[in-house]
Amino acid sequence: MNKGCLTGIALAVALAGCASTPMPNAALENARTVVATTEADPNVERYAALDIEAARNQLAIAESAALNNDQETASQAGYLAGQTARLAELRATAKADDAHVANGQAERDRIQLAARDREAAQAQTAQAAAAARAAQLQAEANALKAQSQQ
Repeated sequence: MNKGCLTGIALAVALAGCASTPMPNAALENARTVVATTEADPNVERYAALDIEAARNQLAIAESAALNNDQETASQAGYLAGQTARLAELRATAKADDAHVANGQAERDRIQLAARDREAAQAQTAQAAAAARAAQLQAEANALKAQSQQ
């Protein structure tokens, strides 16, 4: 074969190889990153398990579409996967914050109850001391009364 024919065949093979390689999809790459980052948050599985599962499903659809060279579906599903993962992260953060607030309220209630218990105990102690003092004064008055009658 001549040199020009070999060059043409090599060029055709190179172009065919490039054509079969899927083009990188920015939405899909972003979705992979966002879903992976969101999955690393321990609050997500605890508070937003359904949302992260939906994000994983959308990412799987995007991956499948990318393998089938359906870039439009891959982009759309990738975008949805990324947004759903962000939603999962935000929902998990909000629910974790709500749990912290609830724990703080429970702690505040416990402290207030302990303070009221201390106040009640002090009032009971003061009442007992006043009753004892009243009894002492009554005894002294009775003694003086008895002494004056003699």
